Amino acid sequence: MIKLLINNSDLAEMSETSFGGKPVKNIGEDFHWPKCSCCELPMQFLAKLRIDEELHQIFMCQNDPGMCDDWDANGGGNTVIVIKPFELEFVQEPSEGITLRKTEHSAKVVSVDGNDYEAARSEWAEKNGISPREVLGQISGEPSWIQGDETPNCTVCNKPMEFVAQLEQGPDWKTEMNFGGGGVAYSFRCTCNGSAKFLWQC
Repeated sequence: MIKLLINNSDLAEMSETSFGGKPVKNIGEDFHWPKCSCCELPMQFLAKLRIDEELHQIFMCQNDPGMCDDWDANGGGNTVIVIKPFELEFVQEPSEGITLRKTEHSAKVVSVDGNDYEAARSEWAEKNGISPREVLGQISGEPSWIQGDETPNCTVCNKPMEFVAQLEQGPDWKTEMNFGGGGVAYSFRCTCNGSAKFLWQC
């Protein structure tokens, strides 16, 4: 079974999967907008993913694309902030850096039979008479690698992390995420300490 992420133009609830817009935090909790370890400017907020009882909020540096190791799970050019949502509010973006995308939309999960993500994505789009771009990725399952397996190890326990999501660049080339032009991103987590990592390939 493949769990496809299908584009939805409606805005999502604050605690659900969405792309673009602003990140969120629990009321009363501190939030420090992540900065790139290379250029030291605030990163761009890409998306938040609902993974079980958690929200995985993905950030990636876009201040000088391609120069800050934004593709590397351990390079300091991207990060994933994990929270357990209970009473949410939006976070105000910093005054410097390229921090927000010019889009905001949600996604719904559609389960389809099959064991191959790429085939499921193409078949679903063809069956529904829409562009494959409307399929935004998948939740759980097996990653469909472009350049070979790059599953990161957890920084704490040093074991391979659990795959949680695969993301396409987006439905519209004018507002898509920058994964090197036609690339794909992969997100992972480890249950040993609740941490998460993110990388992309093209």
